Amino acid sequence: MGNQMETLKRHDESVHDENENALIQAREPAFAMTASGLKPRSIDEAWRFAQFLSASQFVPVTFQGKPEDCLIAIDMALRLNVAPLMLLQNTYVVKGKPGMEAKLVIALVNASGLFTDPLDYEIEGEDPKGKDYRVRAFAARSKTGKVIYGPWITWDIVTAEGWDKKDGSKWKTIPSLMFVYRAAAWFARQFCPEVMMGMHTTEELSDMELRREVESTALNGKSRSKFGFPRQKPIDEKPADDQDAPPVDDQDAPEADESATGDAEEATQQEPTDPDETVDVPLSTWLCDDGHAFPEPVDGACPECGSTAIEELEPAEA
Repeated sequence: MGNQMETLKRHDESVHDENENALIQAREPAFAMTASGLKPRSIDEAWRFAQFLSASQFVPVTFQGKPEDCLIAIDMALRLNVAPLMLLQNTYVVKGKPGMEAKLVIALVNASGLFTDPLDYEIEGEDPKGKDYRVRAFAARSKTGKVIYGPWITWDIVTAEGWDKKDGSKWKTIPSLMFVYRAAAWFARQFCPEVMMGMHTTEELSDMELRREVESTALNGKSRSKFGFPRQKPIDEKPADDQDAPPVDDQDAPEADESATGDAEEATQQEPTDPDETVDVPLSTWLCDDGHAFPEPVDGACPECGSTAIEELEPAEA
């Protein structure tokens, strides 16, 4: 009898503890408050948070009324250890690809702890609009103290990539700031790509879309030479009416064929191709996700940037 009473008592205490814990949890806030802002602790809380954000005027119009997109942004923010609202305010979607603003990239690099000091920049040239002006980012690694330098951003690159060609381009009005932004993005992509999660900056995505449009037109036969595709002299078509061709004696046919072949080879070697002539080349062409067009991949990647996200385009019609 005594044992049964003891068992019932313990059961009652256990139930009381469970009820008390449930009440405590119910009184706790729905989201964890941290130094980097509100953070959901479950998928249900994340979905509720996404709904709150999508209904807010604090997020860009791109995300307003789209809780699904906000939910994905929250997941990305948690992975980057930044406030979801901060990521949303500095992230935009261009043609289905999310991109973060360059200033957010700089903030992520500086807060990563990978370097002893914030990013710094080496600048050569006095006039940002001068052709000799160039910028590169550099920083010292925290563990080794080694100073590492990012690629130089020059006007030759700006012009070749067409960054300054689009209407309203900031390269025309504030080139000094654009040089810094692009230098920081290239530095991050080369030495700490994890802080960008493989994403491009919004400025890069905008420039890439412009380049894709230009190259798409070019690959349809209007200006293939601009992007370094091999040229090929057009081959004259055979006469439509074979009856107009003079008859050939069977006995002299082999000799005639050899003579014609020799003349064709000699003409091909001697007659240069007009460098300004625009012709269609019946070869397959490729395009990478960075907007670089090229004739053939090298080891399954873009020969210009090394990206393996490439696709083969249909050959231009003659």
